[in-house]
Amino acid sequence: MVKQARAAVVKQLKARGAKARRGHLRIPVGELFWYVDPRASGAGSQAGLVLEVGCWTPALPPEPDGGAVDCPLLLDVPLADPVADTDRLLDVVTGLDELPGALVDAALRELLG
Repeated sequence: MVKQARAAVVKQLKARGAKARRGHLRIPVGELFWYVDPRASGAGSQAGLVLEVGCWTPALPPEPDGGAVDCPLLLDVPLADPVADTDRLLDVVTGLDELPGALVDAALRELLG
């Protein structure tokens, strides 16, 4: 189940503009790069799907090699309805082309709901 859901999420991410870089998907928005990596939330057939989301800005070189997990701003978004939840998340992050001031993980979690 997770394998099929992950494939559907990757297809949706690519349809919405995500491009592969160093084995991870990223979406450029203004000066920001949003890394999005779908992964299983656990082991076995009961595992759900999580979208690991990281934000990187060119002001913080070097660019991360490990995708979202290496970004200074990182959160996991559980995907109950994988494609619909991915779309909702992308609607939010693609509307953020700058992060005014010091936006911390807690504030981003609030924004993403």
